[in-house]
Amino acid sequence: MASFLGLILSLMLPRFAVAEDWLLVETRKVPGDCAHPLICLPKSELASRHLMKLTRKNQNSFFGFLKSVASISGIPNAAVAGLHPPEPEALHKLELAPKLRPLVDHPGVYFDTVKLDEGEVTAEFSAYIKQRLSALGLKFLTKEEWEATPGKPTLSIRYAARLESAGCIVPFTVSMTLKEEVVLVRDPSLKISTTIWNYSRRQNLASTNYGPTNSLWEIVEKFEKDWRKANSAG
Repeated sequence: MASFLGLILSLMLPRFAVAEDWLLVETRKVPGDCAHPLICLPKSELASRHLMKLTRKNQNSFFGFLKSVASISGIPNAAVAGLHPPEPEALHKLELAPKLRPLVDHPGVYFDTVKLDEGEVTAEFSAYIKQRLSALGLKFLTKEEWEATPGKPTLSIRYAARLESAGCIVPFTVSMTLKEEVVLVRDPSLKISTTIWNYSRRQNLASTNYGPTNSLWEIVEKFEKDWRKANSAG
């Protein structure tokens, strides 16, 4: 009876999302008159077995190659429809977290204050931030602690001065941002920095008494409200 070589792959899942996965690749002989290779697996004979460690990028190339070979060999599309890099279950089965969930039990942030402290307008910003947020329960990390903290949480304050040009007024803005490193669900080998909390205020042109410090106060009040809401026992 005629036979052809079929490839069956199974994944040895890693502990968690990492840059590489182990793949167990088996080459098996199945009857040549089989209408669907997968149906005939119980009658197949093991020809070879290989263990490979591939990055996610190489997995995409590898599975693409298998699909091309299957197409050339006339293997039905249904038989290879499932050939694709496995999705890390620990990531893909998670529901989207509520907006404020990243603030719960937060490990703390690194806050680089050099530019703020040197600015004429923002010289007092960092001291105010540290006083209010420390009292709230947010920990400010040293550079060494930050390096050892998963995600490397970073707090930043940005101030853009008011501009006037050709009769147009661009109000000043003040913003506060918390960023952390995260892993992409679609490709766990990729890590990026993303914003987990952000709020900004701009100059109120209707009030001559509204300055950058007023914006900072409103931003801190917003963060305090969100922090308490996220970490409340109820």
